[in-house]
This record gives sequence, structure tokens and C-alpha cells, in this order.
Amino acid sequence: MKTMENFQNRLDIWSEKVADNLEKMSARERIMVVFTTIFVIVAAVGAALWYTHKAAEKQQLRLNEMKDLVVWMQSNVVTMKPADDLALTTADKIQRVAQQQGLSVASQQVGEQFQIVAQHQNYAVLANFLTQIAQMGVSLEKMELVKEGAQIKLTATVQ
Repeated sequence: MKTMENFQNRLDIWSEKVADNLEKMSARERIMVVFTTIFVIVAAVGAALWYTHKAAEKQQLRLNEMKDLVVWMQSNVVTMKPADDLALTTADKIQRVAQQQGLSVASQQVGEQFQIVAQHQNYAVLANFLTQIAQMGVSLEKMELVKEGAQIKLTATVQ
């Protein structure tokens, strides 16, 4: 409260000084000072708004470019493979795709085959996971989807 009172007092003192100085001037000078002050304030606010608008426009353009890049990446993710994909083991391929999909996958090797178990709320995520590992050269031998409450459990045997 004390800060507001101090500010109000300083504002009152400043406005009294301005009024006193304006009274000392002729009418013509007074009009010129008032209009010049209004012009400077309007120009400053206009410039601030213009630069803010330009900055927002630039960020919107950057956002649109990033969205276009993400859409392009999503549509070309199937063809974008690292050169060392052929050197990856089946377990590494499964874990890489699971990590890309944000899934937690448990895998167990039985001979040359792997039994994998994953859970998610959405069938599409699990289907996309299976598609991705198939595109990496992992063949699907057996698959089972079971709904358990809000989660869907995927059990699959791959080679």
C-alpha cells in the first residue's frame, strides 16, 4: 500500500510540474508540445506493436515450417533407416522400434525365435509397432491381442 501511495505522490508532483511549465508557455507552444508528445507516444506504441507483430509472424512461419517437417518425417519414416540396420540383431530391432513407439516391451529368446509382450491403450500403436518391426526384416510367426481392462496386451512370437 505504501508503494502505491509513493507512486501516486510522485505522479501528482510530476503532473503539477508539467502543468506549471505548460502555463508558462504561450498557447501556440502549449499546443505544439501537447501534439508532439501525443505523436511521440503514438509512434512509440505503434513501433512496439509493429515489431511485436513481425516477431509473432516470424515465429508462426517457423512453426509452420516445423509442422511441415514433422509431417514429412512421419510420412517418410518407413524409408528413413540407418545404414547399420542390417547389422542389428532381432532383439536390437525390437527394442529400437519399441523405443521409437514409446512402448515398454519385454522380450525373451527361445532358440532363434523371440517371444515379445507389450501393452498399450490403443490398438493402432501396437499395430504400428508390428508393422515397423516387420519392415525391419523381423518375421511374425504368431500373434495374440487380449484386452485387459483399459490396456491391450500384445503377445507375439517373431523370428
